[in-house]
Amino acid sequence: MTNPLEIKRISPLKMMAPLIVFLCIALAWSVYWYIALGKAKHRLAELEASHVNLKCDDRSWGGYPFRIHFDCTGLSTDLAGSSVTADKLRLIGQAWNPNHIIGALFGPVTVDTVKFSGDPIRFSHRVSNGKLALASLLAENQSIATVDNKQLTVTKTEAHLRPAGDTDRFDLAITLSGLSTEKAQLDSFKVMGTLADQLSGEGSVDLLSEPSDYLDAIWIVQYLADLGDDEMNAARAVIGPLLKANDNKLPIQLKDNIWYWGPFAVTGSD
Repeated sequence: MTNPLEIKRISPLKMMAPLIVFLCIALAWSVYWYIALGKAKHRLAELEASHVNLKCDDRSWGGYPFRIHFDCTGLSTDLAGSSVTADKLRLIGQAWNPNHIIGALFGPVTVDTVKFSGDPIRFSHRVSNGKLALASLLAENQSIATVDNKQLTVTKTEAHLRPAGDTDRFDLAITLSGLSTEKAQLDSFKVMGTLADQLSGEGSVDLLSEPSDYLDAIWIVQYLADLGDDEMNAARAVIGPLLKANDNKLPIQLKDNIWYWGPFAVTGSD
């Protein structure tokens, strides 16, 4: 008969078993994380070798135990023919999901001679089977200043890019909300259409735009592009037929390395 007062002795090994299991899991995860970190560094090196070279005043990696993040402080680089600088670039990925990267650009951010100031510009990049699945961008409370001190404020910008079916083109959707200059204000400006994988010239861009008010949008373009009265009068003459041909939307086109919004030459492209 078992004595109820008898003290049951538990093996020290059994007492240590949960701790041993935890330590084994932590060790295995640490090995996995450092392997994932090495792969992330390799992918970034490949990206810099083939597409964009990030010049940083300081580089750092971290994020253990669940994330991998990369910080580039004092960023300067060339992207799509434009010079880009920012106070800091941060890239973050989950250690177990290297196909989805989120990031942020901390301002002020400059693109050539245009300066963006405001909340961090956040973005997301997701790939599937080695190809882009979805890219998104969110920028809020941005103040945009040109080299001649013209100011444009945009309350919110959202952009999404994804493959257009089985073609080599991409669907693009952009919504700018709360645009204002000293000349006019605009509730929203929407852009939708497709882009080729390489912006090589005419035909590579097929976009339509829809501002909440065309007159205010034209005033903003005239202010930012410094268009004279003769240019404005000539442009107004062809806006009507363009709108009628495109379901009350103005096309955005790239011709001879110049971007056009309807009849207005807005900026050049390298």
